[in-house]
Amino acid sequence: MTVPTLRTERLTLRTPRLRDARVIAKALNNIGISRWLAVVPFPYGITDAEWFIKENLHGRVHAWLAWRDDQLIGIIGLDSELGYWIAEDVWGYGYATEATRAVVDYHFENSDADRLKSAHFVGNDASRRVLTKLGFVDVGSHVRFSVARQEEVSGRSMLLTRAKWQAAQ
Repeated sequence: MTVPTLRTERLTLRTPRLRDARVIAKALNNIGISRWLAVVPFPYGITDAEWFIKENLHGRVHAWLAWRDDQLIGIIGLDSELGYWIAEDVWGYGYATEATRAVVDYHFENSDADRLKSAHFVGNDASRRVLTKLGFVDVGSHVRFSVARQEEVSGRSMLLTRAKWQAAQ
């Protein structure tokens, strides 16, 4: 899947480039963010960002960097499930919902999939609210290893069907 540039009212979502490594590393080297993500290490450095970007460039990971003007405010990934993070200094402004809505819309317009999975760790109420606003429903509990926390963490699995997405549009 080639990741096209997506635009929303306030954001530009585009594929990561090697020159983005420093800004990604700076934004994601934050335990307040990485503690809510399964596969992101903490601390998060330049080599981690470079690996992530190269995985995107080779098509093994599909992600968009979310930019507000010239500020990186987060990343939205879409592979076997929808995942995302938003920079702590812009929490509460609706950017997560806006960015993920664009990616979900892209997904259902450009794939044959009838459903989309996502998840959040228990305690990440902001992420749960974003997913619920998009129409995801809770389908049960799970436990996943958090690389940043170095422990198993309880979470909730979420599901959005194409029919529910289309009905809400």
